[in-house]
Order: sequence, then structure tokens, then C-alpha cells
Amino acid sequence: MKELGNRGIKTPTGKYTWSKRTIDVMLSNEKYIGVVRLLDKGDHEVHYVSENNHPPIISKERFKAVQSEKVNRSNVVQGKEGNQRKRSRYSSKK
Repeated sequence: MKELGNRGIKTPTGKYTWSKRTIDVMLSNEKYIGVVRLLDKGDHEVHYVSENNHPPIISKERFKAVQSEKVNRSNVVQGKEGNQRKRSRYSSKK
């Protein structure tokens, strides 16, 4: 986060201090790899995917690696009874 500010890269709101949440959103949203999902006008159950819609700022490889790491670090597991926690305590350290 400090590296972005040190390089003079501003946040979407024009600040030099990046929050963890802003970076998490960028690394979780397909829009940053150039993909856009468009909903059908009607019932909103059908969507269309437009790839290479705009220049990406994150590579698809890095995006996939981040998604995989987020799953590995997640404390939630899907079971027969729905979502359950692996542990009662969460640590962001690995």
C-alpha cells in the first residue's frame, strides 16, 4: 500500500494513502482485468460477458492467483448445511 503512494499513484478518490479495502476490491473485481458483465434488461437473470472491453490494469494471471490465495486463506467452508467456519478464531497471518 505504501509502495503505491511512494510511486505517486493516487487512489480513485485522488489520495496518496491506499486502504486495504480499496486494494481488495481491485483484486476481486473482474473490471480491473478488462471484463464487464452486463445484465439483461428484463428479469436480470441473464448476463452477458464482454472480455477485453477496456485496457486491464491487472493481469488475468495475477487476478486468478489472488482469487486462489483468497480461497486458501478463507476461514469459511461450504458444507452440506451451508457455510461453516473452519476455526472460531481468524488470523490474517499465514
